[in-house]
Order: sequence, then C-alpha cells, then structure tokens
Amino acid sequence: MAKREKRPKIVFQKFLQDNQKRMTDYLNHVEASEKYEREPWMLGSDPEGIVTPETIIELNQLGDG
Repeated sequence: MAKREKRPKIVFQKFLQDNQKRMTDYLNHVEASEKYEREPWMLGSDPEGIVTPETIIELNQLGDG
C-alpha cells in the first residue's frame, strides 16, 4: 500500500472551520427560504381517484361532469 502524506494539524483544523461556516450559512439559508407545501392531490396514492375543486372544474369544461 502506498504511503500517504499526513497533513499538518493546522490545515485540517482550517478545513473543519471552513466546513462548519459553510454548514451554518446553508442552514441559515434553509431557514430563510420559502417552505414547500404539497398539494392534497400529491399526497394520495391514486391521483386520478381524488376529487378536488380543480378536477371538478376540468371535468365540467370537458363536459364529463
């Protein structure tokens, strides 16, 4: 097996600090962003079987309702 060079401890600590800063920036961004909410028709296992106001309007426009 090939020998690998060991990094100095300071370099590794700087990497950890930079990584921690990026994580806190990302978490702050996630908290500030708009939350995604699923529509009721997205949650069902049979989307064609769920009747919502939108589907009623579509059926009436098609002449099927």
